[in-house]
Amino acid sequence: MQINFAGATQIRRAIQSATSEVLLALPAGCSFDGQVDVAAAHSLSSGSSGSSVNVKLYVPAAARGTRTLPEHRLTALARDGIQVHSTPDTTPRMAIIDRSVVVLARNQEDYSHGALIARELLVTQMLVRSLTVPVPPRDHASDPAPDEEEIHPLSREVLRQLTRGTKDETAAREMGMALRTYRRVVSRLMDSLDARSRFQAGYLAAQRDLLL
Repeated sequence: MQINFAGATQIRRAIQSATSEVLLALPAGCSFDGQVDVAAAHSLSSGSSGSSVNVKLYVPAAARGTRTLPEHRLTALARDGIQVHSTPDTTPRMAIIDRSVVVLARNQEDYSHGALIARELLVTQMLVRSLTVPVPPRDHASDPAPDEEEIHPLSREVLRQLTRGTKDETAAREMGMALRTYRRVVSRLMDSLDARSRFQAGYLAAQRDLLL
C-alpha cells in the first residue's frame, strides 16, 4: 500500500493517467465548477481527446437539481460523454482510477487543500461498490414504477432518435454531440433496456412510455 499527499497538479495527472475508467464522487452541497477532478475527467471524456476512458460521475440523489448541482449542468456533462449516476447517500469527494488508485480530498468537499492518493488500498473495491450500488427504490405505493420514472433528458432524446431510425452520424450532429459520445450513450441505453438492437431499444422505450 502506498499513500502520498498531492496538490492540484498531481491530482490532475493521476486522473488523466486513467486507461479504462474514472469514477468521480461528489458530496452533497459542493460545487463542481472549476474543480480539478471534474476538469481533468472532462478532458478524457470530450470527443476531441480521442480517449476511450469511461468517466462516471456519482452525485447524491437528493442533491440533484439543487443550486450547487443544477440538472442543466449535469446534462451538459452527460452531453460531453460523462455518465451521471445517482447515489443513495452522500460520499466524500474522491476519484477512483481504473479501480486501483484512490484520490481522496483532504477536506472531503473539494480539493482546495489537496488530496491523498492511495495505491493498492485494501478497501478500494469496497469504495467502488459504495458508489456503484443502485439507488434503492422508494417504498411508497404512490411512487411510479422504475420504467415510469423520469429519465435523463439526454437519454430521452437519444431514445427518440433510435425510434426514428436516425443514423448515428445524423443524430449526433443534430444533438451537438461527438459521434463516439453518442454511440457510448446508445450502448449504455441498450444495456439498461436489455435490447439486442437499436430498433429494439427504441421500441422498448416507446412501449414503456420513456419518451414522454
